[in-house]
Amino acid sequence: MELHKFLADNHHVICALWSEAIIKTYPEEGAKFFSGSSNQFANPVGHTFRNNVERIYKVLLSDADVDECSTDLDGILRIRAVQGFAPSVALCFLPALKEIVLRQLEKTCPALEASAMLHDWNTRVDRLTMLGFDLYMNCRELLWKQKANQLYSRTHKLLERANLLKDEEVAG
Repeated sequence: MELHKFLADNHHVICALWSEAIIKTYPEEGAKFFSGSSNQFANPVGHTFRNNVERIYKVLLSDADVDECSTDLDGILRIRAVQGFAPSVALCFLPALKEIVLRQLEKTCPALEASAMLHDWNTRVDRLTMLGFDLYMNCRELLWKQKANQLYSRTHKLLERANLLKDEEVAG
């Protein structure tokens, strides 16, 4: 059996399971909402997860560099960064793809054969995970910078109102 053909033939099932892996990281009510409507306006987060997972999967199937997933992966990880997930939880859906593909492949061939066939695929998913970590940390860093700037600005305004700033600092 050729792995690429299997992955292409089963892409809808695999992407559905992969989207579900993201949604399972949320509390029950959130998971129920995100897995509900596929309407972009009624459920933008769930829509983003499903669409971006599909596009990322297509890039993984192609011979394209994993970096071509950056925009779609960033779309998912920005949501998770704003929601305050720990990096391990925010990114757990990426290595979960290896397990999903393995379980699907084992339905058609023996476990040892399936594991042997997945070496290159798993390497691509590992590269995607590393890219995801960098993107997630960049998002979190940006959020912290914004919070720090907001705190600085708020503090500066309070000091200004209390006339506790030197004239030089106000002019600067």
